[in-house]
Amino acid sequence: MPYRIALASSDGLHIDRHFGASDGFLIVEVTQDGTFGKVERRQVKAPCQHGYHDNGAMLEAVQALSDCRYVVAEAIGPGAQKALERQDILPLEIDGQTVDTAVPKIHDYEVKKQQASIAY
Repeated sequence: MPYRIALASSDGLHIDRHFGASDGFLIVEVTQDGTFGKVERRQVKAPCQHGYHDNGAMLEAVQALSDCRYVVAEAIGPGAQKALERQDILPLEIDGQTVDTAVPKIHDYEVKKQQASIAY
């Protein structure tokens, strides 16, 4: 079954934004065999505005990404991590990677996670 990943990217190529500073996320859909395609760029209000955290914007951003299994950013603060996890979204911090190199690694993780859950 396909799943979606939201990536904090300013250019659609690199994972180069913190979750709280990101005003948009690249959404990719990954198929069972690991191939993926870019679906859209989803705009959100950045929850962190010059050191001030807007909890309403945080909840709106998390809700806007609720159809994604993973959210990937350079950094994700503890408040955002908890908010994402409450929506059954796994937050992942990946620094210095491109979308094209990160998504296959996430898919490998997803496959191993599913295999481990079947083993129990």
